[in-house]
Amino acid sequence: MCVDESLASTVPLGVPVPVVHGSLLGVAAGIVATGIGLSATISGLRSVIDWWRLSTTESVSVRDSVAVDELVRVRGTVRPPRSGDAVVSPIRGEACVAYEYDISRQVQGTGDPSIDSGSEHGPFVVSDGTAEMYVDPTEESLSLEQETETVTGRAELPERVDEERVDLEPSARTGTAGPLEGHVELREGTVDVGERVTVVGRATAAPERAAGDADAVMTPEEDHLIVTNDEPEAAALRTGARGLFLLVLGLGLGAVGLTALVANAPIQ
Repeated sequence: MCVDESLASTVPLGVPVPVVHGSLLGVAAGIVATGIGLSATISGLRSVIDWWRLSTTESVSVRDSVAVDELVRVRGTVRPPRSGDAVVSPIRGEACVAYEYDISRQVQGTGDPSIDSGSEHGPFVVSDGTAEMYVDPTEESLSLEQETETVTGRAELPERVDEERVDLEPSARTGTAGPLEGHVELREGTVDVGERVTVVGRATAAPERAAGDADAVMTPEEDHLIVTNDEPEAAALRTGARGLFLLVLGLGLGAVGLTALVANAPIQ
């Protein structure tokens, strides 16, 4: 490693202790930017693939989905597999089978706006009147339209969220002075009990004693699964726009990171 002697210090025995050279900071920044760019690019590609599947997959009934040995799109009404399996969303307080939320403060300039975020999901049954399908989603398979509401931090936030399900700052719970000031955005998407959803995936016949007494099963193991609480066209547009944004962001950060690595890499 190249050491700038003018920046070196010594210990009592006279051994020089190097100070990190400026080029190493550039290399580190390049590695970080490249890593973030790669992650964003991969996420963007997945969203673009989801957009394509939502846009082009054939729509069939739940009864016919098992006979089609390929990706299908079904739409129906949601219920939990068993009574009592539903959960309650932390912001809207709705009985649902899945939710994701994000709480962030509105900040000007630099600073981390995030306060808390989280999700919870479980299996559910979709019925369209022809048959019932047992769906077991993952967090990655959920593509939920979120509702946004703005409240005043310390004044309204404790009244609008379930404190047992979110991680609020002590100042928010007690109402005392603290960093939680100004306007706060509450965003939440849910798959409510009784709501109509669209599911894309590969269906198989349900085994005997299937959970929820369903006729068909759709899981991520069969093929890539997409669950959305929006109309298919709107969900495809939202997913495609997200994918395009992440692709542009990821490729841009990756290019910046690689440029930094090349510019600051030690020359042999």
